[in-house]
Amino acid sequence: MEAGHLSAASRSTAGSLQFTAAALDTVLGLPLDWEAARRADARRPSPWRELAGPMAERDQLVDAVAARLRNQGVDAWARYSSTVDRWTLDWAPLRGGGPDRESVKALLPRRLVRAVDAQRLVLLGPVGRTMHWAHRMLQPGVACVLDVETTGLNADDRVVEVAAVDAYDGSVLVDTLVHPGPGVSIPLAASRVHGITDAEVADARPWSAVLPEVLAAVGDRTVLAYNSAFDQRMIVGHARSVGADAGRLRSAQAWQCLMKRRSMWLNTTTRLRLGGKHRALGDALAARDLLQTLRDRPPHTQPAPRHDRPCSSPASR
Repeated sequence: MEAGHLSAASRSTAGSLQFTAAALDTVLGLPLDWEAARRADARRPSPWRELAGPMAERDQLVDAVAARLRNQGVDAWARYSSTVDRWTLDWAPLRGGGPDRESVKALLPRRLVRAVDAQRLVLLGPVGRTMHWAHRMLQPGVACVLDVETTGLNADDRVVEVAAVDAYDGSVLVDTLVHPGPGVSIPLAASRVHGITDAEVADARPWSAVLPEVLAAVGDRTVLAYNSAFDQRMIVGHARSVGADAGRLRSAQAWQCLMKRRSMWLNTTTRLRLGGKHRALGDALAARDLLQTLRDRPPHTQPAPRHDRPCSSPASR
């Protein structure tokens, strides 16, 4: 594909490339070493990669596009993986948003357009996608950040505090203690974590009264939480136990997980702690601060000081 011998006819709804039988028949007629390709390690660069031209030429073209974006005021950088013979071009969103992927693709020379179609050049990898996602979440009316404190971590535990803030400006939408229900007490182990005691929630409203307020405050915004699976499970589970309607908070599509996005931004699979103080409002605000950080370029993509960078190894640039 990068050499221009094969072009996709379309993409499936899942994004997979689709080809006509006639196009594939044409490629089968090319004088290519098919057996060498079949024997090749799928984890290593293709034995046909030189069909598209010298690697050094492609590398120079990628660097030139990154430099052109930087000259336009866009913080752009590229990184090469020798394992899969693939470049990734990332760029930070401008404060006003963009440029989007299609705008950058329009800047590419023909060879790099073919490299994108052949998945040898990725426009916006996990880091870049996370940054642009964070920028969208920080726009007015788009998202809110929510956190709950509970009597424990199990499915039958109850919410004892809930808070939500506007992702755009940090304004408080909800901040209230919740009575866990008749006969339900807060275990000492949970109180040691968040500091909320039975005495503090004795006069608080029940979840059946608080949940409608939460739904009204959230509205149709995307709901962000640091560990969204936990917050959703506790909210929906408590609602079910008291016969309340959790509304759109029942749907996984209403939620986005900041913890997962943070791991993508840092290029790691590690589940990192938020570092908040385990009170609902404080943790919601800490999560919003994290969201603001995710809009910027992460430290691990910054170029190393020139005297520390080995001359022979590709680096982010």
